[in-house]
Order: sequence, then structure tokens, then C-alpha cells
Amino acid sequence: MKQQPRALFITGADGGLGFALVEEFLRYDIHVFAGFYRSETGISDHRRVTPVDLDVSKPDSIRSAATAVARETESLDILVNNAGVHLEDKRVPLEELDLADGHLERSMAVNAFGPLRVIQAFLPLLENGRSRRIVNITSEAGSIGACRRDREFAYSMSKSAANMATRLLNNYLGPRGFGVLAVHPGWIRSGMGGPEADLSPAEAAARVAGIILGPFPEDGTIYLDQNGNSLPW
Repeated sequence: MKQQPRALFITGADGGLGFALVEEFLRYDIHVFAGFYRSETGISDHRRVTPVDLDVSKPDSIRSAATAVARETESLDILVNNAGVHLEDKRVPLEELDLADGHLERSMAVNAFGPLRVIQAFLPLLENGRSRRIVNITSEAGSIGACRRDREFAYSMSKSAANMATRLLNNYLGPRGFGVLAVHPGWIRSGMGGPEADLSPAEAAARVAGIILGPFPEDGTIYLDQNGNSLPW
């Protein structure tokens, strides 16, 4: 039986799902290193939360964050790549998109390349951990097989790239005792999901934390929704 994880790192802890996940993890005896992009919040005052400045689109910021965490601990059990952006107006079709405004590049930098860079920087700490778990918070928007959208190019394409990174990382790190998952947290009432969404951040966090801390699938499934169901690639 796996030992209880002692420490984890989560990106995008400023608000929404990330903030709710930090609160959820504090229900367990786990120390949370929380990556904040904009500013620290009240939760950073908790004795088991260590705030860390982090912009996942900037390699120097990621390296600095890893150095800061390594000063506090020799190991991490879990890494949760939660930071993400949705920069497009969901109503805008292809003909009206401004493809020169940088949202394509920014979406890829944060949603796809950011998690990969974070994993690379934090891998030495994770290799010293008990659980060796990496969870990329992704989206059903990244599913090619189940795609129903006809717009939201930057977001959907960046999440598909993040899903491919998850598969590659699972192939590479699995033989070394790592578990790697891509998890769609559901449609959340947040700045990204909007007020009409199905789930509150707390509801989504409880379900996602259950997947992160529970037994990983033994059948090779690594792309899941918030209820643990397999999603098509």
C-alpha cells in the first residue's frame, strides 16, 4: 500500500480550481507548496502552505521556483500542473480571430509547454518522493476523438498538446515508478468557466483531489474526467 504523501507542489494556486485544491489538500496531512502567478492570498498564511512565485510561461521563473522549493524540502510526492489560460472569446469564429495578437503563443506557452518545463525542473525532487505522481489538469477540449467545437483554437490545441505531453511522460517515466495522469476537472464556475458552469471550484477540487490522492488506474488509462472516467484521446 502506498504511503501517505508528505509534500506536493501545485501551480496556478491564485484562484478557481487551484485555490480550491490547496484548501482541499489541507484536509490531509500534506505540506503544500503553492505556485502563485499574481499574488499570495490568505491561504498562504496556513502553516502547511508555502507560497512560491511562479510564472509557468517563463523558464527563469520556473527554475527559481524549483530552487526555492528545494531549499525547503528534499522531496516532493506529487506535482499538480494546474496553471492554465483561456484567452479567446468563445463566440468568435475563425474569420474574426486576430491571429497576430499573441493569444496562440501565450496559450501554448502556459497550457502546453509550461507543464513540461515545470516537470523537468521539479523532477529531481519528485524522484526522491514516496508517490512519484504527476497530474496535468487538462480539459475535454483537448480530446480530438470527442471534439465538438468549431472554434476556441488556441485553447483546444494547447490542451491537445498537453495531453500528448502526458502520454509521452507516462511512457518515459512510468518504468521509473512514476504515475502520470491528465485530468479534466469538469466545467467550473470560475473566471475561465464562467457563472453558468456546472461545478463550484470546491466541488471540482474534491473530485480531482480524490483522483490525485487515490489509487491510479491499473489498466493503463491516463486521461480521465473529474469522476475518474476514461476520456477519448
